[in-house]
Amino acid sequence: MIKKEPMFFRRFCILALVVFSLTGCASKSRSPFSDNVSFYDPAKKAEFERGIKQDHTQRKFGLLSTNSLFAKEDESGFFLFQPDSQTWKAYYYFFHIRKRIFEDFPHIVPENENEIPVVFNSRVQYFLEYFQTRGRGFFSNWLSRSGKYIPIMKQILESKGMPIDLVYLAMIESGFNVRAKSHMGAVGPWQFIESTAKRYGLRVDSWVDERMDPEKSTIAAANYLRDLYDMFQSWELAAAGYNCGEERVQAAIDRFQVYDFWEISEHTLPQETKDYVPKLMAALIIAKKPEKYGFNGIEYQEPKPVEKVLVLPQRSLRDIAGVIGIDYRSLRDFNPSLIREATPPGDSYKINVPMGYGKVVAARYNDISALKMVAVATPSNSIKYYRVRRGDSIGKIARRYGVSVSSMKSANKIRGSMIRVGQMLAIPGGSRVAYSSTKGTVQKNDSITHKVKRGDSLGRIAASYGSSVPAIKSANRIKGSQIIAGQVLTIPGGKTASKNNSKSGDIIKYRVKKGDTLWDIASKYEVSVSSIKRWNNLRSSQLASGKQLTIYLE
Repeated sequence: MIKKEPMFFRRFCILALVVFSLTGCASKSRSPFSDNVSFYDPAKKAEFERGIKQDHTQRKFGLLSTNSLFAKEDESGFFLFQPDSQTWKAYYYFFHIRKRIFEDFPHIVPENENEIPVVFNSRVQYFLEYFQTRGRGFFSNWLSRSGKYIPIMKQILESKGMPIDLVYLAMIESGFNVRAKSHMGAVGPWQFIESTAKRYGLRVDSWVDERMDPEKSTIAAANYLRDLYDMFQSWELAAAGYNCGEERVQAAIDRFQVYDFWEISEHTLPQETKDYVPKLMAALIIAKKPEKYGFNGIEYQEPKPVEKVLVLPQRSLRDIAGVIGIDYRSLRDFNPSLIREATPPGDSYKINVPMGYGKVVAARYNDISALKMVAVATPSNSIKYYRVRRGDSIGKIARRYGVSVSSMKSANKIRGSMIRVGQMLAIPGGSRVAYSSTKGTVQKNDSITHKVKRGDSLGRIAASYGSSVPAIKSANRIKGSQIIAGQVLTIPGGKTASKNNSKSGDIIKYRVKKGDTLWDIASKYEVSVSSIKRWNNLRSSQLASGKQLTIYLE
């Protein structure tokens, strides 16, 4: 009796042969293992195309053959057609092995390795058709705006060693609209929610929203996507995590033990996320060759080079524009993150001006200094939000924000006095920050101060007082991570420093609790998931309750 080879093994062998073809992409040489099918054989490509002349749909989108697993369209990527579950298992292991080979032998990496492999299936085809028909108008606008922002975004991604094709996430998130706002409160070209933005170092307050700064938000998005990739080892899953949250994706992986987006999306994930990656693939395909898909005559907006200059606090952009002699609307568009169209209180603030105007600002510095300061009003009708911590009470929180207990109960529909740790409370008309319009200083109520000692770090101080690094940096106008001995820091919402933290120097010994994830722990101590895995020799993202982790604070 002859035993048949499993279908998975046969397909895996096919993919293993393909790796030798793809590793030779840079030199365009043909592998001796792929004599029958060459991705760079024009005759073979013509043969594929002749075989589909009767299929109008495939001819419309310029495809090759759906009878083979792979079909090469150009030298920038390949398409994987209509994969089934067995194919995806082979696909996953194939790219995992390929990645390890390229890490060990970097000199053989093709030039186009820094791009995302493009998958083509019925879900991607749906969005290809959609963007060419019903969505044609707004996709044309996306393409037009892309010319203005893609160069700087690609430059940032490339500097971080990440796939430059990730710029198309910004396309499907916002259409490269830096002022885009979603109904869920996400803002900017990369559509950050406030908590994630602050976690990745973006300033978000009543004066500045750096989610709308195309450069700063791209740096934050790149760092976030890098952490997501380190967590999932897949750009498709990283994109899914970017859309619906890393915890949701991790929960799906843990439940179904599947590590591929296309397969796991057959079982779970929100519908928006199921559509997110196919939409990304379709946008990427069209944006790279828009004329091929009928987008002709697009007028791409030109990038506008800028330089950064320091300006005194609380100066109106309109007044500054008048002093240096440029159009006010242009200066406003160069600085979309200044939501009050003025520099914020506190220290001098860097703004963008057209290239060449840095000298003008320097020459007119005294005139800018003499401009009337923008008044700062403490909000009386606004609502802030506070997350309940251990030891909090309604009375304590009300006193901290200068509001009455009854107004807090009314705003949160609380009948008694019971609140729980982690609960989000609305603070009606509360403000913990009072600005002086004459000196630009900041006074903070109910906070703790800490005098920096030799060997201190922001992470260590935050852990000691139960605060967070972003909160301390924001309260003290710190942009980087450098602090000096003798410096006095304000610790917002801080508790008395704990004497029982298990730490030595800048090292934390953390014992994993039930329900903890690497992402939770990394966020708490302001370090990356990949760093925790490296420090503790972790090969996966799974954690056992009770395990002790070593964390080195910055």
